[in-house]
Amino acid sequence: MDQDTNLQHEDLLIRLRGKLNDEKIKLWEPPYVLPDNSVSQSLQDLAKKYATELSLNYDTILTALHELQLHSLDRFKANDLFKETGYATLRIKATLPGERPKIMKVQKKLDMMGSELIQTVATEINVEESRVKLIFNGKVIKPTPNLEEQGVRNGVQIMALIMAENPEEVKKEDTMYMEMKSTRDDAMLLSECIDDVAEDDDYMKLEDQAGNTVQLPPTERRSLLVGLALHERGRAALRRKQYPLALVLYLEADRMFNECRSSLLKTVDNWALLQLDIAWCYLCLQSLQSANDAAARLARAEESFRESYGENHQRLIALKGTAANERVLMMRLYLLQGIVAYHQNQRAAARQLLERAEAELGALRVDEAAAAALLELGWSPAQARGGLRAARGDVDAAHHLLCARRDQRDEARRQHAEDRQARLLGVCLDGSAVNARLVDGLVAMGYGRRLAVLALRNANNHVSDAVRLIQDQPDMLVDSEQSSEETETPSSDDSAVEPDSKLLSELEAMGYVTEEAKTALRVTGNRLPEAADLLLAGGGHVAEAMSSSKTASDIPQSALPNDSTDAANPSTSSGAPPKRRIKRKVDSRRRKARQQALDRLSSAIDRDREEDDHLDTSLVEEEEFLVQYKSLL
Repeated sequence: MDQDTNLQHEDLLIRLRGKLNDEKIKLWEPPYVLPDNSVSQSLQDLAKKYATELSLNYDTILTALHELQLHSLDRFKANDLFKETGYATLRIKATLPGERPKIMKVQKKLDMMGSELIQTVATEINVEESRVKLIFNGKVIKPTPNLEEQGVRNGVQIMALIMAENPEEVKKEDTMYMEMKSTRDDAMLLSECIDDVAEDDDYMKLEDQAGNTVQLPPTERRSLLVGLALHERGRAALRRKQYPLALVLYLEADRMFNECRSSLLKTVDNWALLQLDIAWCYLCLQSLQSANDAAARLARAEESFRESYGENHQRLIALKGTAANERVLMMRLYLLQGIVAYHQNQRAAARQLLERAEAELGALRVDEAAAAALLELGWSPAQARGGLRAARGDVDAAHHLLCARRDQRDEARRQHAEDRQARLLGVCLDGSAVNARLVDGLVAMGYGRRLAVLALRNANNHVSDAVRLIQDQPDMLVDSEQSSEETETPSSDDSAVEPDSKLLSELEAMGYVTEEAKTALRVTGNRLPEAADLLLAGGGHVAEAMSSSKTASDIPQSALPNDSTDAANPSTSSGAPPKRRIKRKVDSRRRKARQQALDRLSSAIDRDREEDDHLDTSLVEEEEFLVQYKSLL
């Protein structure tokens, strides 16, 4: 049975259930039921009646009624069994890649662990346990605790997602799940050292539709960070049409988001987008038993969009000047709501919602010739679609709009870079900002960047005084927040680090010169955020200290660090108390571990993602679903 036939059969069952409920007919009671479960005369008469009313084939109606009758009888037997023995009957619908869904019945006590049910399903369909993911009521069933504690009840239907069998795909999925675990571990590390992070630290910020930073309590940063990372991984899987994997990742992201207060979730659209994505996965997997969960999620998404964008998108239009691209989200919302209403036998509501989706979809279509014209001007297909939708199909207006957006984005990034640089360098004793060019000059002379910053702060940006402080009074420059490992100049080992080509490309895309980007990556050991900070703090110019291209004879002797004093590393002198040295080493390891966690999480969130990619769609899949369900109505 193909997908269309399956939907047509489901449509017939929905209509028959509606009639039976309206007429209060109980198929599990006499005269419709016989002791041997064969087809009674009363059931045949009912089938003739409904065949006439629905203008459908009698045999088709009779078969469907008998199916509903057997299902009702099974449910009553399951209830009796549960009352007498405590064994719950669970219906498992297994979705195997490329195969027709398989329905199985499992009878187990609810005090057994989730792992036992996973094992039972895996054995029944002859696959490895690691490939089985069970979904119930919008949540992934975990190996522990037991089923009852996870909300499973007698008679429920559970969706079994079977991950890919292809060895290459399995390897990809294993890697994805290991990254998921790494994401959780990294976020936990950050939450443990959250008190060490300054209030103005840039490691995690959430912005509303106006680009204003939403202040996050430390206890909620971890959950949001992990939720965002998992959501992005889910999107990557969805783009590859790996729906089972995407759904598992989405549900885990939803669990993390739900650890935040609801008022915070309503101020940004990330959570609403996640609810839409989960409902979309249900649809692509033809998970009809998830209609109620999908309906609840879509209602939450609609409310969140209203909070974020304003009634009739007024707030969004005021901020962006248009709501054209966000209409993509509303179109998908109406489409999904219409499909859910159909599966809940709310046919009038379904028809109305699908008509709204169709109207939005028509308004979002773009002319291919116009899109091609923008492609010739250098815009990507996604940018071309977005520009044309915002400009209502006018090519010239779309081009000017895209240029304005690019300029605005570049200006925002420039301003952000300046603000971050100023924050990193700090202020002098007299209150003036530390001069970035002077810091770069001292670094070129062979001093550590942190030491140069501290010297200029104490010398109020006077280079000669700063050098004298470094040479004669290094103890004055000890920064209690920095360890010895952070204040020393790069070692020969650092300089020998081979710059990572992918990270180098990212820095080049930010506008940095190739050789300077390479130097920054060598100095920081291929840690992208630290390399970017180094370039920003240096105004985009980085000189590799004591590199092969700069010999000692090239530097004035009076400016070189004093070896006997170890001015570049005063805090590790042999006279320092052992306990203090140990504490500094521990603090240094913590800071490095935290930075590595930040690097991994930043990479996780940004990977495979373009700006506003959730607003870009060719509308092909949406149109196919729309046509399919309109035909059923």
